[in-house]
Amino acid sequence: MRRRLVIVSTALVVAAGLALALGTVHRSAAPEPPGVAARTAPPAAAVPSRAAGAGARAVAGDAPPLDNLAAYIPAQCYAVTRDEDRAGTAAKPGRTHNGCFACHQVSRPPSYADDYDVQVTQSLPRFATINRWTNVLHPPPPVAMADAALLDWVRRSNYRGDDGAPRLERAVQAWDRNGNGKWDGFAPDCWFHADEQGWDRDDHGRATGWRAYAYAPMPGMFWPTNGSAGDAFIRLPEAYRTDAAGGDSPAIYALNLAILEATVRRTDVPIAPTDEKSVGLDLDGDGAMGTASRVAFAWPPAAGKRLHYVGQAASLDPAVAGWPAAGLYPVGTEIVHSVRYLDVAGGKVRMAARMKELRYMRKNHWYTYSDLDLRAKAEMREKDGKPNTLKRVIADAERGVTTGTGWRMQGFIEDAGGELRPETIEETAFCIGCHGGVGASTDSTFSFARKVGGAEPDAGWYHWEEKGLAGIREPRRADGRGEYAVWLEEVGGGDDFLANAEVARRFFGRDGVLRPAMARALAADISVVAMPSPERALDLDRAYLALVKAQSFARGRDVVLGEPRVKDRVVQDSATGITRVVGPPWKPAGR
Repeated sequence: MRRRLVIVSTALVVAAGLALALGTVHRSAAPEPPGVAARTAPPAAAVPSRAAGAGARAVAGDAPPLDNLAAYIPAQCYAVTRDEDRAGTAAKPGRTHNGCFACHQVSRPPSYADDYDVQVTQSLPRFATINRWTNVLHPPPPVAMADAALLDWVRRSNYRGDDGAPRLERAVQAWDRNGNGKWDGFAPDCWFHADEQGWDRDDHGRATGWRAYAYAPMPGMFWPTNGSAGDAFIRLPEAYRTDAAGGDSPAIYALNLAILEATVRRTDVPIAPTDEKSVGLDLDGDGAMGTASRVAFAWPPAAGKRLHYVGQAASLDPAVAGWPAAGLYPVGTEIVHSVRYLDVAGGKVRMAARMKELRYMRKNHWYTYSDLDLRAKAEMREKDGKPNTLKRVIADAERGVTTGTGWRMQGFIEDAGGELRPETIEETAFCIGCHGGVGASTDSTFSFARKVGGAEPDAGWYHWEEKGLAGIREPRRADGRGEYAVWLEEVGGGDDFLANAEVARRFFGRDGVLRPAMARALAADISVVAMPSPERALDLDRAYLALVKAQSFARGRDVVLGEPRVKDRVVQDSATGITRVVGPPWKPAGR
């Protein structure tokens, strides 16, 4: 069977735009959050215009087209993958640039996308062969701003008020889009004020349920040297934060998070010494109910030894709420991720207070391995039979966009004045391509599976403002090689577009070979490659500010300095030039 770029579930095809976000939304009795499906896009080459002006209200059930009907396919999919694609150069023939493997991979259940062949064949719907990410093709000139003024700007939070409280939680009533007099979407309530164990606390010291975790960013565009700093918090539903009697229990919550971490990261996780009888679970899997100092990961579970969550969560119906199956989160899991500007203090680059975006995910539905497998196979059949069919987004103007895999996504992004506003449906559709199910994802997510671990119970539970990326060791592949080093070698540069001259200069020799000394330094500290120089950091801030002022996110929000090596169009089903598929980091060589 010929595979295609499989990204979202078969129920999803591309989407509604700004006019829908400003208008009423058709309510549906479907099990996913209520929304409206856009018209199927014609397989045309021209960029479609809006059906109505930005200020027009949409008629319920009448979804206007997106500016970019293929908004779910990121700009990285148009990056040059072989040197002969560079017109007018004398590049050495045969050099390929495979950044594709970071996302498109042999999948591990419960992911069934199995889209590794995209590394070799550029399988896109006909409409998507035109690259509409014009902000990457032709980056706008950066904003002219002196260093002092720029630093003052990025150090001013657009999330917290003067009292330190989340401003967006109080602003939501002004964002009513469906005319019911209230905001039905996520009201951001994370204070981004983590203690030494990562617990988010309000101004009275009360826990909000959110917990910060450190992780190794996905290689390439998610490194701060390529544009932005980022962080992540996770929150489980109240039942996971309380004991069997319903009383608030930080110890039970920490234990349930450890069970989830073992499940998602597929590894044993250290915990504070815990009386297994008190929680009714053999946590360490030794067959005895004693004192456990770890949550043991065993998959598939032995008969009668299946893990379950503890406290009040133990009484939930696993067929509805979910259970600790490898790679799956329980229903109600929330993840919030801020995308930040870069700050420079004392000659060091750090995360700025100002947010570019706030991204939010919530798991609304439990799908078993079988459910997800059937959905993926149905999509493969559909794509094989109708290769030019674009995807639709099932969305709600206030509650966001569904992924088709049980999650809902919503985002907030800066307006022209720097204040955070709800994203349009098109701006959020940008996110669901990857989070809707590429081979490298874990239950449609990335960061928590990449959480930093360690020998201590609270290892990796902290916020970047406390420690930053410095000192985090490079993730190792199952074949023993460093994950970032392999990515650098395969791409031959520091970003997908081969525009990061700073990384290229530091990490590669004149022959284009990765410098062994830099690979050794990277193995001990990922900030060696991930963090930019102070000069580059400020240039990245200026470049992104140009996008904010133009409010042109529908044409791309990736920050590019220099000349990006990116194609304005591709030939459908053409060879990428890559002949050797790079396997996933979890799979041992030869298997």
